[in-house]
Amino acid sequence: MFSKRRNSIFGTVAFRLTLWYAVLLAVLSLTVFVLVYIRLTYTLGHRLDEVLLSSVKEFEELYDEQSIDGLKDEFQREAASGGAKRVFFQMFSPDLKLLATSDMSKWKGIGKPLSVLEDLPNNKELFQTISVPGRKYNSRVIYKKITDGSIIEVGHTLKDNSILMERYRETFGWGFLVILALGSIVGWLLANRAMSGVKRVTQTAVRIGRGDLTHRVPVGQEGLEIHNLALAFNEMLERIQSLVTELKEVTNNVAHDLRSPITRIRGIAETTLTGQQKLDAYQQMSSSVIEECDRLVGIINTMLDIAETQSGVANFTTTQVDIAGLIREAYELFQPVAEDKGVILECNIPANSLFVLGDIGRLQRVMANLLDNAINYTDSGGRVVIYVEGTQTQVKISVEDNGIGIDEEDLHQIFERFYRAEKSRSSHRNGLGLSLAHAIIHAHEGEITVESSPGKGSTFTIILPL
Repeated sequence: MFSKRRNSIFGTVAFRLTLWYAVLLAVLSLTVFVLVYIRLTYTLGHRLDEVLLSSVKEFEELYDEQSIDGLKDEFQREAASGGAKRVFFQMFSPDLKLLATSDMSKWKGIGKPLSVLEDLPNNKELFQTISVPGRKYNSRVIYKKITDGSIIEVGHTLKDNSILMERYRETFGWGFLVILALGSIVGWLLANRAMSGVKRVTQTAVRIGRGDLTHRVPVGQEGLEIHNLALAFNEMLERIQSLVTELKEVTNNVAHDLRSPITRIRGIAETTLTGQQKLDAYQQMSSSVIEECDRLVGIINTMLDIAETQSGVANFTTTQVDIAGLIREAYELFQPVAEDKGVILECNIPANSLFVLGDIGRLQRVMANLLDNAINYTDSGGRVVIYVEGTQTQVKISVEDNGIGIDEEDLHQIFERFYRAEKSRSSHRNGLGLSLAHAIIHAHEGEITVESSPGKGSTFTIILPL
């Protein structure tokens, strides 16, 4: 029972490719975002730390030059310039008494960082990110203990950096959605374009299922894989159509070749029954019926042999076969037949043995068919010659006659089942002998060919591997 075809878009390869493309795009975009976010955060923080360190070094130099009074004035100027909400400056004595400070009205809640500075060596600085009560954003602070043990503290809000990172996250969020949407659309279009070749193959297969064997898959430009698929599918269709045509021809030929003996059997029986009821008539009828039945059985058995041999299921008894000896036996067997018809049969066989691996019975059948045909289609006084030649890798067998020959338009069909050339249609032969010979030789990994000219004769050549 065949399952129904599913038409849901979610089950298509194009949808799955688009989904995978969207997932991959999302993962790559998020990876880039995280890497850029980390890098940007580090860069902004490092730059701010450099600014704070530069400021505290300037204040240290100013303190050495102008003492605490000059530093107080500088704290006020720098705070006014940078903004009291954005920066603050303080200086503590070695015992952590406040010596100088900027406007701290916007920085309430910042106490003395006693535990932080207890172990801080002279001429060393310490960075710290702190949370200021009442403020949304954290602040970055640097502490430096100068030579006399005093401590300079410089603080800067992280508001600008935080807002920049928020804008970055917001921009990335919208950009991510736009990229994902556009990427999915582009992925869907590309996937559909890539699968258009498969759709054409499917449409062709559906038409074939409805009985239309003449349709072929149009070859597009989707890519080499789809191109090769279309070509392979078209080649398969050509083969199927050829097999169907051949099957029809074989069926017609089988019907014709089986109808003739059956018609004769019925005619003989009817004539006998309507004639004089004598024992001799019935005996003659029985003999004729048996003869026609044997012909029918012969046709059917030959057809089965051809089918089994071509399909590779025939049971071959493979042994070492001396081709020279086999040809010699065939020559001796058909010599009387040739003499009765007045045909000269000659044989040119090398003295040494030529061994091949094969089924001796089937190879004998091939030679019998070729010699029988050669003698049958050669007029009295004609000549049939068998040639055998051997090389290091193969043996070549030729059966040459100077008989009626074969027309050029019949040569390419001569090995087909039930095919008979126009000149041989009046004979009692069924057109299966050469087809069987062709199947047997190919089963032995060999070749059989024919060359012929009307009125000059024919040459059948067999090549078998040693």
